[in-house]
Amino acid sequence: MTATHGIASSARADEPAPAAIVAPLGWKSIVAFASGDFAFNLYWQSLTLYLLFYYTDAVGLSPAAAGLIYMIASIWDGLIDPLIGMLADRTRTRWGRYRPYILIGALPLGVGFTLLYFRPPLAGTALTAAVLGTHLLFRSLYALVNVPYAALTARITQVARERATISGMRMLFAACASIVVALSTQPIVQAVTGRNDGPDGFFVAAVVFAVVATLILPFVFATTRERVVVPEAAGIRNVGATWRTILNNRAFWTLVLGGGFMISCATAFSKSVLYYFKYYLQDEAGARTALALAGASGLVIVPAWMMIARYLSKRAIWLASCGVFAVGLVVFSLVDIRAAWQMNVYLVYMQVGILGLAFAYWGLLPDTVEYGEWRSGVRVEALTFGLALLFQKIALGLGAGLFGVALDFIGYRANELQSQETLHGLKSIMVGLPLFGVAICALAMFFNPLKRGTHEKIVATLSAGRLRG
Repeated sequence: MTATHGIASSARADEPAPAAIVAPLGWKSIVAFASGDFAFNLYWQSLTLYLLFYYTDAVGLSPAAAGLIYMIASIWDGLIDPLIGMLADRTRTRWGRYRPYILIGALPLGVGFTLLYFRPPLAGTALTAAVLGTHLLFRSLYALVNVPYAALTARITQVARERATISGMRMLFAACASIVVALSTQPIVQAVTGRNDGPDGFFVAAVVFAVVATLILPFVFATTRERVVVPEAAGIRNVGATWRTILNNRAFWTLVLGGGFMISCATAFSKSVLYYFKYYLQDEAGARTALALAGASGLVIVPAWMMIARYLSKRAIWLASCGVFAVGLVVFSLVDIRAAWQMNVYLVYMQVGILGLAFAYWGLLPDTVEYGEWRSGVRVEALTFGLALLFQKIALGLGAGLFGVALDFIGYRANELQSQETLHGLKSIMVGLPLFGVAICALAMFFNPLKRGTHEKIVATLSAGRLRG
């Protein structure tokens, strides 16, 4: 066994040592892999933009019940993510560790999504239980496919710049999915039911999205390869070694802590948009345009961040994005926006901060895998991504739950004229929680060790150690 700067590395004599340099990824490979995020975001953006609204204004659940269902399902989703990550890390097939989950899980995931928007002919407690059950089912299937897909990022390249490019391309596909969901959901609902909140219309929209996503995921499976070869000794030895690696990974914990606080608190902001347009601006149709415009802005904002990443570290981009977002919240608290076009401009501005944070987060997350291996000699991939998704989804669930409870607290009543106190409370929700979250988010990143150039040195050290092994 050869030790390199405190890193234990070894390989059996019959194991091929990985090359120090993996051939660069071509743009076709990057685009093909990143297209998976279009499929996943047809599902995810629908949940983010419409599901809570569907629960309250289409199904007829109380805001507290809707928020609680969303919270329970998100926490459940997060709890099973690490378990799926551990399973995927131990999977061995001729197709690789992670790719088979994308192929096998595509169809069940699509069916689960359609059930999410199926309103059973029930009422009261039975209806609430049925809605919760379908939500738990969908989240389980989503985790089964999405965790291995996310972990693939660490297996297709170790080059930090390529990972930043992949992160950006994934976000571009996510932005495209966001536009599709925002522009088409309510028109489909309107066409089917004659109004914007008919449950049957939401179900038809879900079927359309599921068909498209189910066709894309097998394409991702067929066009993606696990290119980074890691000796088995650098992989998981036992459960104890796995968890010691995770627990000692400061890069990982500061990233997920800051990201978790931001997600939890910013959820209140994003989920307020439909309610703000419908009740504050009295322009429900305008919400569709606003959401689509915000999604479309990513087609410009994400490439801009990709260009900036050539000159700034992902850590610096994170901190700059926190500043952009915080300034926007302060301005929103001081200015009374009463016109839809003003709100549209404001939401596009806020996307600069939100997308900058997402770009930095998904670019840094695979880098924490090498940081953990450098610290311990044990490489933990899918579990790292699974745990990150755990905290992300717990944060999303807590944010949705808090938002639902807050709506109840300020006196919100679905499909009724809201009082001035309720409208003021809605705006307070959109500012207070996100401002707290972004402060913690920035503070956590100050303690992250992945400064500019650090990851490149770690990868070089690991490669040298493996070759000597």
